[in-house]
Amino acid sequence: MHLSICIPTYNAAEMTKACFHSLKETVHDVDYEVIVVDDLSTDGTRDYLQTLSPPFRVIYNETRKGFAANNNLAAHEARGDLLCLLNCDTVLKKGWLEPMLKAFEIYSDVGFVGNVQWSPKTGRYDHMGMLVGGDLMPTHFGRYWRFVPFQGYKAWDAVTAACVLIRKDVFLNEDGFDEAYLNGCEDIDLCLKLDARGYRHYVAYQSRIEHYVSSSPGRNDRNRQNEELFLSRWENILRTKRTDSERRLCGINYLGRFLDRPWRYNFFKLMRALLDLV
Repeated sequence: MHLSICIPTYNAAEMTKACFHSLKETVHDVDYEVIVVDDLSTDGTRDYLQTLSPPFRVIYNETRKGFAANNNLAAHEARGDLLCLLNCDTVLKKGWLEPMLKAFEIYSDVGFVGNVQWSPKTGRYDHMGMLVGGDLMPTHFGRYWRFVPFQGYKAWDAVTAACVLIRKDVFLNEDGFDEAYLNGCEDIDLCLKLDARGYRHYVAYQSRIEHYVSSSPGRNDRNRQNEELFLSRWENILRTKRTDSERRLCGINYLGRFLDRPWRYNFFKLMRALLDLV
């Protein structure tokens, strides 16, 4: 199996260096390449990228394209049969890759495989999977939690594309990420498309990394437009898709956020979470 690691970059030079260093330190005994797509960085990132040598290959955009388009470009250039989509603001930890690869041996219906992500900014976990919230927008399970309640593998509605594996043919058969989204919701949208085709999305709980969430400049500028587009496409489907089990998980998700800091709970959100458990 040949692995193509696809990394978009934009104006996060120091984090990009840390990411690439951790990549070289933690990926062993795997045939791999790294495809970097720089989205017109102006902070010295391009100077650094020009110093790289194989297995790195760098594509330099002449205009800004955004997360979806950059990953699609990298996927089309990839020589491997398995893609790893990876944000440049991640730091990989020893043993992160092997449990993710193992999922493809265990399950025959794999779409995306994600992992557990810790945020150094908050000192807490940020991602353990995604489920449909009460507002019908997918939400990260485990955000602000201090512990991981799962082991092995668990299937979710979606996983964040900050660090995921997917077969190249599965990704490209759906034409990759929808480029109508700009730096948000494209990963969830594709997860739901693949779900409709019978694929499932797993989190490998033995795989853990650090993620400095939304570190590239302008990352959240289009959040509202992305969410409106997402709901225009998926609201009716998600309204019927949401199960009692997911509703209870949403309640648990909020209750687990501030167990050690109960004064941080919002009263109305707390009441809603308790009602979700009923």
